Amino acid sequence: MSRRAKSLLVSLSLALLAAACGKSAPELRQVHGLGGKIQVVLPAGWEEMPDLHESADIEAGSKSADAYLVVVSEKKSALPPQTLEYYSQFTRQALVSTMSFPQHIGPRRKRLGGVAALQYEIRAIGKFGTRLVELHTAAESPEYFHQIVLWTSAERFQANEPEMLAIVESFREM
Repeated sequence: MSRRAKSLLVSLSLALLAAACGKSAPELRQVHGLGGKIQVVLPAGWEEMPDLHESADIEAGSKSADAYLVVVSEKKSALPPQTLEYYSQFTRQALVSTMSFPQHIGPRRKRLGGVAALQYEIRAIGKFGTRLVELHTAAESPEYFHQIVLWTSAERFQANEPEMLAIVESFREM
């Protein structure tokens, strides 16, 4: 079964489960990037936001939840040879370079759509004094390294964490 078919099957299963429980189906929406080579599934209330990051392949967020997502993909052939661990460390260091007091919690080893991934929770103070929590997930496929980065305020993290984790888990390279 193709990855796309599996993704559609998961979405259909969630809708059927919700219907069986007497609830309306959640409003899930697939968003693609990198010329259709990658995708995530956004929950209800999330929308594409094309001005979050100039190098992002996917940009989305929920203004009402104050939670945001960027996915940045880099062709491995354009980078020096490196491991997933090194790529994760290098990109996390770049991410927190403008923040104060970053704390990295992790890694959690994952498989996203069949590719290896490392996830860290990063707690820091942003450049405007806001306490932030970011989920930084680095994934490695045969052709690409991907960063899946979600963030919200520390005050909203507990409420937003389930949706943020679901978005990460929905990541697929097609």
